[in-house]
Amino acid sequence: MKKITFALTMLLSLCLGVNAATLSSLTWANVCTGAMGAEWYGKEESQTVADIVLDVQKNNGGWMKNDQLHNLTDAEYNALVGAKSGHSCLDNVATTQEMRFLAKVYQGCKVEKYRESFVKALNMILSAQMQVGGWGQYWPRSGGGSYQDYITFNDDLTVNALKMLRDVYSNSGDFLDIVDEATRNKCKDAFDRGIQCIIRCQVDDNGTPAAWCAQHDTIDYLPTEGRPHELPSISGYESANLLSFLMTVENPSAELQNAITTAVEWLNNHKYMDNAKVEDFTNNNNEADRRIVSATNSAVWGRFIQIGGESGAKIYNKLFNKLYNRSKSRSYEQNGTTYTYTEYEIAHNSYNSQKAGQPIYAIYDDTYPHMYYRFLYSYEDADSIVDWKGCKVPTSLNALRRTKYQFLGSWCYKVINSEYPVWKQKIDMANAAGDATMYVLDATTNTGVNTTAVYNFNDGFTITNTAEKAYGTGKENTVKYSNGKVYTITIPEGKAITKIAFTGYNNYSTSDAYLAELGGAEYATDKYVFPAKEADGSYTVKSYSIDLVSPVSKALTFTVKGQQCCLAINVYLIDATGVEKVYEVDAKAGVVKYIENGAVVIEKNGKKYNAAGKQL
Repeated sequence: MKKITFALTMLLSLCLGVNAATLSSLTWANVCTGAMGAEWYGKEESQTVADIVLDVQKNNGGWMKNDQLHNLTDAEYNALVGAKSGHSCLDNVATTQEMRFLAKVYQGCKVEKYRESFVKALNMILSAQMQVGGWGQYWPRSGGGSYQDYITFNDDLTVNALKMLRDVYSNSGDFLDIVDEATRNKCKDAFDRGIQCIIRCQVDDNGTPAAWCAQHDTIDYLPTEGRPHELPSISGYESANLLSFLMTVENPSAELQNAITTAVEWLNNHKYMDNAKVEDFTNNNNEADRRIVSATNSAVWGRFIQIGGESGAKIYNKLFNKLYNRSKSRSYEQNGTTYTYTEYEIAHNSYNSQKAGQPIYAIYDDTYPHMYYRFLYSYEDADSIVDWKGCKVPTSLNALRRTKYQFLGSWCYKVINSEYPVWKQKIDMANAAGDATMYVLDATTNTGVNTTAVYNFNDGFTITNTAEKAYGTGKENTVKYSNGKVYTITIPEGKAITKIAFTGYNNYSTSDAYLAELGGAEYATDKYVFPAKEADGSYTVKSYSIDLVSPVSKALTFTVKGQQCCLAINVYLIDATGVEKVYEVDAKAGVVKYIENGAVVIEKNGKKYNAAGKQL
């Protein structure tokens, strides 16, 4: 008890110090993702919190969900220490967020016990991965046929596990050298198997690839149920988040590209309502409620979209058979009469095969057990009916269930209308690269280590400016480039750019912007235009691909004018060795230097010189 009291007293003292007001006001998720500022994670205060994280780490490597480990009471702390032999959890960012916190602290102080705790959790994630490539909610698994053991996309569980694996094998930032090369290779293999699992789980909508459910069976990969209100279906929410993640996978296979494209197409064709959104309001009964209202630049999808045809029959008959074999009954008393239902008859009798493509709902409330697994097809209040038992039952959600669970939302809109077009343009460019290798210079490939004059990207690329313009990010993973400033792309040694593409948008609404200069060549104001934003803040993403007259090595300048532009830059590189001409341009000095047939040639004022300065 002495150690426990000391640890919590120290943590409480932090809450009264300079940093503590910030620490105590943050959620644990915020603390884990860096909200305290980079320097704090190297200070003693962060180690006090990290020690508590280590104290409550499960024996099998992870942590449980929803615990605020920086703000525990004595009782909460003791309970978690006493539960160390229990399951680890991956749901609701559990375990992965604690790992991110420990990685930051380790990089800040290099105390080995924090790295060892991180590795223990990483080994748990590797052990918990199923042979098919997915993860369930807990480790060890729950067993007994629990939905918690299915392949779980719900609440981004799989996405969070895969992001952690990718961060580790990428060996940069907070995860630099946190594990050895052999472990990084294991993480890369686990990541690849996880991606293949996602591809295999893509739902077959009667011959058309669709999207994903929140849970999938580990044997046949079919959509399956979760809790009694989470019916087998295609999930607008989980599918949107999966797509956002999948579009960040580097060098996607043709199979993955097809999965992304077909899922986007299916979701775009299965909106519940266009030009609409869901808003919170207070209804006529003075209850918190939700409703659908008109809205521009928005659309609404179902959290659970019913599947039809032969595919639907296979999926829902599987559910019915499972409930039939489980043979569980639920009773409900109404007006002095007790009605007893099997879960099978609730689901089977309420299911309407004619509602394919529509959102489905269910009420999960212990006071209404006869509603478990009951298919409902109305979001807004609708009249009740008398069912086959003679019991009066709802046919719609109620205000409580509408507010307690997001059955409808606009999750897919940004993915389909903003993220996907940018990704598709980038992929088309990569596929058209031919013998060249494409590299992306955007917010996802920025290393995060920048100065006011130098932006650093993966693979040795930098973009510099002499105007001391600080690095900033825009939407769609773009980087901000200021009006009229000259930027210089530094090209890795031995490589040369043959083509470059600029994809992005004008960040202002006052006037159009345009690419004014590239490698010393100037362009007219109407050639490569980025239109001004609309009055409502919406913007048009434009993409321009430019083939260079000859390969350029060392450095390449570019300038946008008119307004600030938010751009992702794709460069296509070849080996400079053996190229007939490789150009190096110094626009200010008016000098062009290149290798021609193995010899250095310098051009200035229309004349050619060799490396020794002799005119040719």
